[in-house]
Amino acid sequence: MTKRKNRTRRTRTVVKALRLNLQSLVFSYKEPDLLSHFVTEQGSIMPRKDTGLTGKLQRRLAKEVKRARHLALLPFTQTLN
Repeated sequence: MTKRKNRTRRTRTVVKALRLNLQSLVFSYKEPDLLSHFVTEQGSIMPRKDTGLTGKLQRRLAKEVKRARHLALLPFTQTLN
């Protein structure tokens, strides 16, 4: 019989939609400060598990982040010095 390894659980930091009411949460490409909370340091959009958003809100978020990137309000990637 093989011994079972003791596995530790990894905890994730969850933004949970900035503790705002999800019904009143409206994303707009004109607010890059709000959108930047849902983007990692490398510039990728955080997954649903980490943001705590519903599928519908996550799709809206992705659309608005892409619009903000296209208009150069948000960076596509991390800037290297």
